[in-house]
Amino acid sequence: MLVERKNAEARRLAARGRLRDALNTLNEAIYTTPGYPHLYATRAIVFDRLGMFPQAEADRDRALNLAREGGYTEEEVFADPEPPRERPAAPRAPRTPRAPPALPPVHLPRVSIPRVEMPHVQIPRVTLPPPGSRAELMVVLTAIGGLAGVVLLLFLVGRAFSDSDVNLNLFDFQSFQAATPAPEATPAPAAVTATPPPPTPPPEVFAGSPYSFASLQNAWQGKGLTVAAGAVSGGFNGFKKPAFDVNLAHTGGNAALSVLIYGSPDEPKEDWDLPSGSRPAPKEGRSLPGHETIWWNSNVIVVVRNSSGDANNTALEAFLNASP
Repeated sequence: MLVERKNAEARRLAARGRLRDALNTLNEAIYTTPGYPHLYATRAIVFDRLGMFPQAEADRDRALNLAREGGYTEEEVFADPEPPRERPAAPRAPRTPRAPPALPPVHLPRVSIPRVEMPHVQIPRVTLPPPGSRAELMVVLTAIGGLAGVVLLLFLVGRAFSDSDVNLNLFDFQSFQAATPAPEATPAPAAVTATPPPPTPPPEVFAGSPYSFASLQNAWQGKGLTVAAGAVSGGFNGFKKPAFDVNLAHTGGNAALSVLIYGSPDEPKEDWDLPSGSRPAPKEGRSLPGHETIWWNSNVIVVVRNSSGDANNTALEAFLNASP
């Protein structure tokens, strides 16, 4: 039922003139269900309206072969699909909310706080000698004698250390200042090793027949895309031709591509399996970096590493309609 919906959706998009959206829908359905002949019949109609007649003819042959294998007739495969019927869902009875159970009343125990008696503290009373009395005179003399003893003790200690380097001058604050450490030498920064620039593709990497990078660049720029060719792409192993980076910028997004341009339409078959109506795949012994999808047109293979916005669809449409 899902593949029938996809086929019917693609027919509706094509009838409204949205051919690229219909093509994307059919490609996704074929990727998941490659043995359903109706998809190839519908895509042949879309290819005819896009002017891609070799692709349309290949899809018609594929649809007829699958129809014979699956027991379908040609009229049934190329007829307009009927939308699948859906069974109406049975109405559900409204759910009556259940009242929460009543909670029993909670009786808290009564707590009595005992009374604490604070102990009574009596502060002793101090009686000072009356001013001018003999006892007050003795207190003053005792204080003066104690101060004189302290001064005498400091004098004796100073005489004992007079030959040493210790400065006992209580009023010389510089004697107690900590020495300021000498500033440490700052090590010279290590030399920075320059990173070598990425390798630049040689001129022959951009050449090919019937399509070259110049023809692809003209097609993309004609769709309002900004094109910037970069260095040799990494992560490609075992291929006859090297891939190089191409960055496309658009007001609605960006796309990062790796492009392989071969000398003729037959050369890609040495590196790739190119089934009609399916995505290209590398042959055994060859590996690719991480990517989203792969495009193929004559002698050019494009690996879409990542994309955002509508740059992917705009770039694909320009790629399929490029002029040599």
